[in-house]
Amino acid sequence: MENIPVGLLECSALDKRKNHALRAYIKKLEFNNHILRVQQELSLDGILVVDDQWNMVAFNQQFVDMWQIPEHVQQSRDDRESIRFVLDKLKYPDSFMARVEYLMANPEEKSRDEIELLDGRFFDRYSAPIIDKEKNFRGRVWFFRDITELKKSRLLLEKQNTMLEEQVRHRTAELQNLNQTLTTLFHSLEKEKKALEDRVGVNIRETLLPFFLSLKETSLSKRQRSLLQMIDHVLSDLLSSMNSSLQNLQYPLTPTETKVANCIKAGQTSKEIAVLLGCSARTVEGHRSAIRRKLGLKKGENLFLHLQSLS
Repeated sequence: MENIPVGLLECSALDKRKNHALRAYIKKLEFNNHILRVQQELSLDGILVVDDQWNMVAFNQQFVDMWQIPEHVQQSRDDRESIRFVLDKLKYPDSFMARVEYLMANPEEKSRDEIELLDGRFFDRYSAPIIDKEKNFRGRVWFFRDITELKKSRLLLEKQNTMLEEQVRHRTAELQNLNQTLTTLFHSLEKEKKALEDRVGVNIRETLLPFFLSLKETSLSKRQRSLLQMIDHVLSDLLSSMNSSLQNLQYPLTPTETKVANCIKAGQTSKEIAVLLGCSARTVEGHRSAIRRKLGLKKGENLFLHLQSLS
């Protein structure tokens, strides 16, 4: 058997190692490509990769299904043809095409927008450039996701929010109207109350008091005079409670001074008031002086007219 040179044997062994390494590298590439392919096919997005010459380098089944790309377009690998095919499906085809052309002409830009289809679907579209290690533009990757249900949910939520806001505005208007009605009613009741008090006060002073004073001047038994005195206190308190102006003075009148003031307003003289209160006319004059002082009246000012102005 002819002897094989040692150098040739070493070269053959080196080639074997290189071939083994190359096969291992190829196997690794095939595995990585398989992983990428699986990732593409499992993605919820429709994925399309095009090179700088508008050739469809890669796409997944989700992309084909979303856009319903026919077999002959898939086989052509021509992105322009695929775009022409989908334009008829779009609500705004001109803006769609303009955006694609702009991004292919401006490789440094990324983009994200929404696409509305004629069949009622909405796609979210995202695009990013593919740049190699030497910073060269090699193409673009496009991601499409069907957001129709999300869009419908948002529109429904917006509609519900609008309805709720309208209901709140309507209810607020109703409450404001109710508040205004209640306020008007309250003021009306206050006026009616004041008018009623004025009428009752006038009737007591002008109708009841004269009879009461006349009754006090008659001969009465001790029990009758006691009852008459109780009626006197009740009427005086009633007239006093109706006189809110006298109650809100800076220096409030005493109960007795309030009684005297009400009698003065009724046009009674000091003597008549003294008989009504069961005291002397001099005592009534003392009360008059105290009332004038608390009302801040100067000498010469008419107490009767001033009390009438406070009603």
